[in-house]
Amino acid sequence: MADEKASLEKGEYVIGIAIILAALLVSATVWISAGNLEKAMGKFSVSAPTAAPTQAAQPTQAAEPTQAAASGDWSFIAEDPGIGPKDAKAVLIEFSDFQCPYCAIAYGREFGGASFTEERGTAKKFTDEYAKTGKARFVYAPVAFFGRESADAANAAYCAREIGGDEGFFKMHDKLFDMHNGQENVGTYSKENLKKYGADVGFNSTAFTNCIDSDKYVSLVVKNTQDAQAVGVTGTPNYALNNRLMQAGIIPYSTIKAAVDAALAG
Repeated sequence: MADEKASLEKGEYVIGIAIILAALLVSATVWISAGNLEKAMGKFSVSAPTAAPTQAAQPTQAAEPTQAAASGDWSFIAEDPGIGPKDAKAVLIEFSDFQCPYCAIAYGREFGGASFTEERGTAKKFTDEYAKTGKARFVYAPVAFFGRESADAANAAYCAREIGGDEGFFKMHDKLFDMHNGQENVGTYSKENLKKYGADVGFNSTAFTNCIDSDKYVSLVVKNTQDAQAVGVTGTPNYALNNRLMQAGIIPYSTIKAAVDAALAG
């Protein structure tokens, strides 16, 4: 009986530890552990959820930019893909991860239902109203906070850019977010799927396939992630207006619009 009791107690202890570990794994802070990418990128904490936001979820909002221009080198932004004039008086930067569900909401996906009506499609609304009309510039800065598939997805977008310029990048950008399923590192952005997504939007060449297979731009994505952290980015999405970070989190379009209008008028 003593042995049986000890065995039961040991089993309860193991189960308890397993429950604690499970709770840690589904917490709001995500730590990258993506094979060889971990060594190259280090471990990055993020403040985004690990699954699609539910209707009850509450976004982080900001009434205006709340931080002064962060110390550090912002020059890496100049090489990121963008829409609109490079000499624009107002430049909105979106730090975004292709696996981030809140980033998908900013793109326009229906995750979260009516809770995110004011925040949904923020990036697209800005590009349509300001960037495509030449009033301001939109820059998309891809980072990989959620793991290996985040880096692979960003790599595929850069491969599309190599072939089709910034327009090609945003074609792939849109396709990647269209395929977002609210989860991460479950094969949605496997290399084979990325090749199919590319072919769907016109990138079905050997050059595109080879670019994906060779991880050609993964090191650039790693550097972008490190550079973003160096200027204060800790989660996605995170916007910056003229190199001033706005409060991290998904933001209503009206908030961004007011800040951009003020910058243009200043």
